[in-house]
Amino acid sequence: MFRLHASILASLALVLTPIAALPVKAAGNPDAAKGLVAEHCSECHAVPGYSAQGLPTVEAPSFQTIAENPEAYPEQRLRTFLLQPHWPMAQFRLSPSDIDNIVAYVRSLASE
Repeated sequence: MFRLHASILASLALVLTPIAALPVKAAGNPDAAKGLVAEHCSECHAVPGYSAQGLPTVEAPSFQTIAENPEAYPEQRLRTFLLQPHWPMAQFRLSPSDIDNIVAYVRSLASE
């Protein structure tokens, strides 16, 4: 009986291994981030579909660049960056759900 269970587990491992290797998508809602992105992020970052609201005060990578370079901008790096208020947005704090939504939004741009 043990052998039967072991062979079933071995078969499951073969089937599930490719699934485990798939990239994990952010749990957020990309559409829910659009207001924040338009209001705050597009001031410094070029964001597809949004015009810059003024001249950027810093050199910030575009959202498209971030989306197309997950090795340079892995999800954990994005989350850590968004957790910490950053200049020039020192007074702006994001909720955990806002962060989920922004990460999902950025990741959604990778296919565009």
